[in-house]
Formats: sequence, C-alpha cells, structure tokens
Amino acid sequence: MISEQVVQKIGLLESEFKKHSNSENGLAMSKYMKDRFPFFGINAPLRKEIQRKWFSELPYDLSNDSRWKLVEELWCREEREYHHVAYDYLNSWNKKFIFATDNQKLKWLISNNSWWDTVDSVASNYLGKYCKQYPKEAIKLIEDWRNSDNMWLNRSCLIFQLKYGNDVDFELLKSLIKQYQPVNEFFIQKAIGWSLRQYSKFNPEAVRNFVDEINLQGLAKREASKYL
Repeated sequence: MISEQVVQKIGLLESEFKKHSNSENGLAMSKYMKDRFPFFGINAPLRKEIQRKWFSELPYDLSNDSRWKLVEELWCREEREYHHVAYDYLNSWNKKFIFATDNQKLKWLISNNSWWDTVDSVASNYLGKYCKQYPKEAIKLIEDWRNSDNMWLNRSCLIFQLKYGNDVDFELLKSLIKQYQPVNEFFIQKAIGWSLRQYSKFNPEAVRNFVDEINLQGLAKREASKYL
C-alpha cells in the first residue's frame, strides 16, 4: 500500500496543477496528442518548476516499493501531466535504486497509457540504464518484448540504446531491425530510422553499409540517412 504521507504529497501536486490549469491550453495539448489524454494545460517549463519543488519535498527514505507505487499512482491518473511527472521522477533515480526485478514494472508502464512521449522517455532513459546494469536480465527482457503483440514494447526494444553512444550492441540492433523491417507501422519505422541515425554519429560507415545491405526504404531510410 502507498503510504498516507505519499498520498498527501500527491494531493499537494494535484492542488498545484489545478491552480495553474489552463483549459484553452489543455484542449490544444490534448488535440496535439490526438485527444488520447486530457491535460491541465500546463506548459513544460511551469510543470517542471512545480515538480522540482514537489520532488524536493518527497521523503528521502522511500523504499523501492514505495517509489514504484508513487510512480504507478501518478500513471493511473487521467491528466497527462501526472504521467510526465512520473517519468521525470523515475528517470531521476540513481542507479542504486534500479533493481533487477524492475522488469515487470517497466513492462507495465510502457504498456499502459502508452503514446510516444511517455514510451520514448522511459525506454531511452530508465530502460536503457536498466539493461546496462543488468545485461543477463536484459537479454530475457528484449527476447520477451521483441516478440510481444504490443507495438510500444517493440518500439522500446529499438530505442533503449539511444544514449549508449558507441557502446550500442549493433548486432542486436540489426537483428531487431531485420525483424521489424516489414512492419508497416509509423512508430516502428520511425524508431528503426531513429536508432540508426543516432548510431551513425559514432559509426557512420557501419550504418551506411547496413542500410544498403537490407535495402532500407521509406521513412526508416530517410531518418537513418540524415547524418550520412
């Protein structure tokens, strides 16, 4: 159970969001996100200002279970700003707070209230750190997710290495891209190109050769070739 102290803290965040809500902005923001989520209408700089103060007042001695319950509680709320606070909080955790057992929690996060903003943030940050810290668990996770029917889990497999620089497991990435190359889904094709474009900053020749080898086409090729 989430502690009463944390419940009170969420209540304080809710009060701040309601105080700064802007219905006109909220409608525009919701429209931009294809009307998938309601918004308070708080722009990112103000939200980050509000959450910075809120983070600083959270208890320092929260257990791993309590931290995750806080994230999940925010994730289950309707307004999208709560989800953004949740992933910023999650992504701020020191590696000592990342545990091998986080895999199912990550799967739940990416599979619920899913859209590109939350998925991309969690996948390229927390998931990326998790896979580096627990390579054995990462092998099992990627094997599970790459064959899932959930497109967002598939996309996460393609982009979790975005911040790995020259340490990308290119053989793994190539196998994922070959698996998903026939998939006619915008977010998958975009992720294929994005992952290759990012790695091309460090190994352009390898990316160029691979793009030619598999005859990459369309959106994926346009994205992959931006720095080539």
